[in-house]
Amino acid sequence: MMPQVLTANRLSVGEVVYWNAARGWVAYMHDAEILPDDKAEAVLKDIGARGVQERQVVNPYLFDVRVDGSTVVPVKTREAIRAAGPSARRDLGKQAD
Repeated sequence: MMPQVLTANRLSVGEVVYWNAARGWVAYMHDAEILPDDKAEAVLKDIGARGVQERQVVNPYLFDVRVDGSTVVPVKTREAIRAAGPSARRDLGKQAD
């Protein structure tokens, strides 16, 4: 199985966030914790559910990633788009930073 990343949307502003055990919910995928397949479901059930219950995030879920050296690459295009921001407006979102 592939390593995974836990993602959600921050409830207060709707931005895409990623889980990092040392830092909490972070804004950039390169800061996300890479979860081994055998640990990922437990993190989703614990951290994801807690984030929803505490009204920090909505819609937490896991997605597959490939680790290519020091780079983390989402397997699905959807997650690459979510990580970068709106594809129709390159001047907005995280890609504009």
